[in-house]
Amino acid sequence: MTGGTIRTINMGQQKDGHIIVLGQGIAGLTAAVVLGEAGYPVQVLGRRYPAAGGLQLSPNGFKALAVLGLDEAVLNKAVRLNSVVIKSLSANRHLTEIIHKPDQTHAAIARQDVLDLLTDRAERLPQVSFTDTDLHALHFSQGKARIVGKDGQLFAGDEVIGADGANGLARAAIAGQNQSQTKAVYRAMRAEVEADKLPAVLRRPSTLLLLGDGCHLVSYPIAGGARNNLVFCASSDQLTPGWAQAVFSPNPVLACLAEPSIRWIDTPLYPAQTLPVWRREQVTLIGDAAHVMPPHLAQGAGQTFVDCACLKAELSKQPLSDALSQMAAIRSKEVQMITQKAAASGRVMRLGGLASRARNMFIDMAGPGFMNAWLKEVWDADS
Repeated sequence: MTGGTIRTINMGQQKDGHIIVLGQGIAGLTAAVVLGEAGYPVQVLGRRYPAAGGLQLSPNGFKALAVLGLDEAVLNKAVRLNSVVIKSLSANRHLTEIIHKPDQTHAAIARQDVLDLLTDRAERLPQVSFTDTDLHALHFSQGKARIVGKDGQLFAGDEVIGADGANGLARAAIAGQNQSQTKAVYRAMRAEVEADKLPAVLRRPSTLLLLGDGCHLVSYPIAGGARNNLVFCASSDQLTPGWAQAVFSPNPVLACLAEPSIRWIDTPLYPAQTLPVWRREQVTLIGDAAHVMPPHLAQGAGQTFVDCACLKAELSKQPLSDALSQMAAIRSKEVQMITQKAAASGRVMRLGGLASRARNMFIDMAGPGFMNAWLKEVWDADS
């Protein structure tokens, strides 16, 4: 067993209706678990890739995990976070700190740990099967959705759960090919660094946000505190060769991050967007395929878990097709506020020049009350 404590699953009789889930990431695996535990036969299609880096979860995410019966397993692998510390990137000057209340769970976990526990849970379900394949096309025929793999394999399902991401087949089927393709407007350089190679300020059990001139750095512990997940966000023109040396070397506390041995992985950041329609014919979107969530509020994975918790609740009340329609209707409205706040937060973090200095001065003067109020609406959403 790879994922910590897993609660006993009470399986009912297998139900009619073959479901195909596109994507073997967090969204696809969680959806497969929900549907499989509800008794539906599920086939998960896509490639299974190792996942680097980490993710943060807030109280709303943990409430959803509790509904899914995954909260204990996640907490067993996660690092509890005590606060969000905000500093200036250039001078390491303290701006403010948001202390988390003891009764509200904030934590960080390695993405691979999440995938491992979800895979373990899904593989224990006799209703769930996996096909490791690249996906090529999705179309509708004779009341069924049909998927074509790049190797020519054909798959048919009564329902398709699109969990294949912002540029996947399912989103294109819902939104149309031209509207579905999103382009990156910003980039994230991600790295994992052994904690014992970092200064003490980066080893605290907190989220550290350092705001710079048109850029920002986020750091938080994962893997039981043995490693830190680092995410540096900037525009492409700031990420020229030698960017790490230029950004980190002037700050003695962060100079260690300019070491050539650190492997930074370039990741595109897509603009925040929630589709107004998540379900069309036999296809229902979930996770990033439905709502492109930039990392600025650390809500990407959390909102995916909320999607799946909502689906689980609806499946307990009505048949599959109706439950999918209701989940899509509820969540497409609920997630709008989160997406808008993530986009607004990103714009503030990207401020440059005099505007970035004014931003830092405002955060310093406003204190933790303002920032806590801004984030509380997100953390308490769906609660």
